[in-house]
Amino acid sequence: MSKDKVGIFNFSNEDTKPYTRTQQWNGLLDFDDDLLFGYFFKDIITLLLDKCGYEVYPYGYESFFPNLKRQLYGSKNTEVANRIRSTPDLLVRRAAEKQVYLVEVKARSASGKYGITINEVEEYRQFWPESIIILIIPSGNYFYAQYVNKLQIKPSYMRNDFSPIEDIFPLVKELPEDFRRKLVRKVRTLCHNRDCANL
Repeated sequence: MSKDKVGIFNFSNEDTKPYTRTQQWNGLLDFDDDLLFGYFFKDIITLLLDKCGYEVYPYGYESFFPNLKRQLYGSKNTEVANRIRSTPDLLVRRAAEKQVYLVEVKARSASGKYGITINEVEEYRQFWPESIIILIIPSGNYFYAQYVNKLQIKPSYMRNDFSPIEDIFPLVKELPEDFRRKLVRKVRTLCHNRDCANL
């Protein structure tokens, strides 16, 4: 894909100003702060998909073995460790069609400095090729998605390599506009705080 598609979360910046009375983060984020932001964004996707009728379950190893995340962070890059570290975050089920999806949630800065690297995608391509990466970026449509096995091999991936989330999860189109606007505002607020922490 070479051009951004306009999706249902594409609101004007004026309509979705970030909340300004939030706690600002000081200095660089450490491992725990990074985990916390990851959980926030994963919860946003869980709420989004659940609200439009998908069943969403925690799937990543940190959900079942929370203490293992810290130990694996600095462990050797063995095939087993990489497979465990790259376990997708969520299992999503669409009961009516008997479909099951594995979803990895990634959030990146709107500046484009922090795309998804080839190393990240290659681990999913190797161990979880049928999984879907949902990319949250605080601009454009905000919520993007793509099957790992449909991402071309390249050094890094940005939002134009993905489709609006509703192209992969069509029930998202049914979300009321006021709820979509709230989600966008929450993402803008979280990303603003994350950018203030120089992540």
